[in-house]
Amino acid sequence: MRSVLIRAGALGDAVGINEVYNPFIRASAATFETEEYDTPGRQAWLKARAANSRLPVVVAEGANGRLLGFASASPFDPRGGYQTSTKLSVFVCPDAYGAGLGRQLYEALFRALASTDLHRAYALIVPPNPASVALHEAFGFAHISTLNEVGRKFGRFYDVMWFEKHL
Repeated sequence: MRSVLIRAGALGDAVGINEVYNPFIRASAATFETEEYDTPGRQAWLKARAANSRLPVVVAEGANGRLLGFASASPFDPRGGYQTSTKLSVFVCPDAYGAGLGRQLYEALFRALASTDLHRAYALIVPPNPASVALHEAFGFAHISTLNEVGRKFGRFYDVMWFEKHL
């Protein structure tokens, strides 16, 4: 894909991130969120991450300024003892699949995480998703567990595969 800028996410990216993510909420089990983000909600999400170096957000911006994807770190668990673990996510617009954006986003996200004191990263993948599994394995994640029928969306239950990476 030509002319893609991978950069740190900013407050002004709220609408673009929602344009990438909300369709997954509406039509996919790739996320178990069921309520779409509005702009103020996404801005609050971005502000919380800007205030914590362990929670970077990176975006892929196309030549026309449209966001094509993003990757982010989230708290593994809100309890203090888990502060050195994080959950990572990457979402790319379907019309940008196959262009290597997921890889570029994760490369930037891992660069941002390199200066933190995080110890473990986790990724949750709803099967089947061979492209996501391949991406995570390419970055050194190992499949450590599958939780059977742990999530429910669209009236059915889904398994979730847990992947882990030492940072």
